[in-house]
Amino acid sequence: MADLEKQIKEKAKEIDKILDAYLPEEKGHASTVMCAMNYSIHVGGKRLRPMMMREVYRMFGGREEEDVLNPFMAAIEMIHTYSLCHDDLPAMDNDMYRRGKKSTHAEFGEAMGILAGDALLNYAFETALTTFNKAGDDPEKMYRIAVALSTLAKKAGIYGMIGGQVVDIESERKEPGEVTMDTIEFIHENKTAAMIESSMMIGAILAGALPAEIDIVESIGSDVGLAFQIRDDILDITGTDETLGKPAGSDVINGKATYVSLAGLEKAREDVRILSERAIANLAGLGGSTGEAGVFLKDLILSLIERDR
Repeated sequence: MADLEKQIKEKAKEIDKILDAYLPEEKGHASTVMCAMNYSIHVGGKRLRPMMMREVYRMFGGREEEDVLNPFMAAIEMIHTYSLCHDDLPAMDNDMYRRGKKSTHAEFGEAMGILAGDALLNYAFETALTTFNKAGDDPEKMYRIAVALSTLAKKAGIYGMIGGQVVDIESERKEPGEVTMDTIEFIHENKTAAMIESSMMIGAILAGALPAEIDIVESIGSDVGLAFQIRDDILDITGTDETLGKPAGSDVINGKATYVSLAGLEKAREDVRILSERAIANLAGLGGSTGEAGVFLKDLILSLIERDR
C-alpha cells in the first residue's frame, strides 16, 4: 500500500505539470478570475480522474499523449474543480475551507467564486477542443476526439454530474423517510460515478478501443463510483474525526438519508464487495490484469474502495 501511495503521488505530480501547461496566464483586465481559477486548481487533490483516464488510455495501447490525451486530462480536472468551487458556495454547502485552504469564494468573494467555476467549465472545453488542431487530416483521430468531447459534455451535464447534484439538493429538503434507495442510487450514479465513467471512457475512446470495450469501461466506472460513494457513507458511520479529517457521523446528526441508513451497514458492506469484485473482473476481462497500466489501475480502484478516509 505504501508503494501504491508513492506511485499515486508521483503520478499526481506529473499531472500537475500537465495542468500548469494549460492554465491561463494571470494577466489582462480579467486577471482576477484567472487568479481564482488557478488558485482553485492549485488547492490540490489526488488528480484521480485524469490519472484514471491516462491509465485506461495506456492499457488500450494509446500513444501520443501530448497530442490528444493531455488536453482532456486537464479538461476533466478543470470540470471537477469547477464543481467543487460551486459546491463550496454559500447557496450550496457553504464551506469556507477545502483541503486545509480557504475555498475559492472565501478567498476571492462569492461573485468571483461563481465566475471562477463558470470559467473553469468553459475553459475545460476550450482546452479539450485544442486537440482538433493536432489531429491534422486524420479522420479517425478527429472522430475519436469528437466522441470524447460528447462523452465529457454529457457526463458533466444534466444527464450526469449536474443531474445528480440537483437531486441531492432536493433530497436535503425532504424528510429522511421520503428519500428512497432509488433516489440515493441515482444521486451516487450521477453526482459521483458519472465523472469517473467519463474519465475512463475518454481514455479508452482516444486509444481506439472498440464500442463494446468502451461500454465495459463505462460499467467499470459506474461500479467504482457507486462503491466509492457507498464506502463514503459507511465511513461516516464507522470512521473517526481523526481518520476522516472531518466530523464523523455528520449525516446522522443532520438526519440525511444515505445508502447505509436505508440498506443497513452489513448490506452496504456486501454491496461494496459485489461492486468492487465485478469492476475488477470486468477490468481483467479487458486485459487489465496484465501490463503496468492495468495492474496500477486495479490497485488504484481497490485503494479507493477500501480506503479508511
